[in-house]
Amino acid sequence: MKKTLMMFSMVGILLASCAPTYNPSTISDDLLTCDEIRTEIARAESIRNEAQGNKGFSAQNIGWALLFWPAIFLNESNNSQVIAKADSRIQTLQVYYRQKNCAQQNKPADQPAQQNPDTTPPTQP
Repeated sequence: MKKTLMMFSMVGILLASCAPTYNPSTISDDLLTCDEIRTEIARAESIRNEAQGNKGFSAQNIGWALLFWPAIFLNESNNSQVIAKADSRIQTLQVYYRQKNCAQQNKPADQPAQQNPDTTPPTQP
């Protein structure tokens, strides 16, 4: 009985450490600066890419197949959840990025902002 309990405890600990975790910034999104938004987007994309790499025929899943095959399904589920959270976070941050006009703030000072041709005032001949 003790061996079984010990085995399940170890498997639980190992499984919890497999899929990357994603904990977004604790600061309210509307208070983030443009640089902080860019950093958060990069962080979410990095976590998403890591989780995507752990899905399917990965070294992690092969290891689980050799040690404890049911863990493959839990690992796949955890990675899918992380990917969904990261995608949602990226979309939310992109909304704030556009609202704060961060793309314009990222341009060099000597480069003028492009104007939309439909809103450019007519020039005098």
